[in-house]
Amino acid sequence: MTGVNEQDERLPEALVDELKRIDRAPEVITSRVDRSLAGMAHAQFAQRRVPRWQPQGAWRVAAAACVLVVVLFTTNHLWEQDDTSLYADIDGSGQIDIADVLALARAEDGVDQADIDAFAYRLVALDRDGML
Repeated sequence: MTGVNEQDERLPEALVDELKRIDRAPEVITSRVDRSLAGMAHAQFAQRRVPRWQPQGAWRVAAAACVLVVVLFTTNHLWEQDDTSLYADIDGSGQIDIADVLALARAEDGVDQADIDAFAYRLVALDRDGML
């Protein structure tokens, strides 16, 4: 700014000190109020009863429930899957396909060629009604 007297941008020390004194946040909670609140909190929590069940017992119940769910799921899954069936997911891929026929053919557990041929025919047959 040309032509204007530039003044010193610093404020007088007395004014700065007074502004700092006024700027302090007022105490909202005094020590008397703090002691009173602490006393009321202690009295409130002293009246509460301790719960009957213990956390360790709750963990045991939760663990037992998890084990029960796993056992039920596993046994139910085993009951649904018929491992003795010839036409099954032998290679464990999640679907019955020609790879299962090949795995069955490689297995030497008394399966004859006619059963292997029938399994392969069921997979590649165009008319699949009543098949699998």
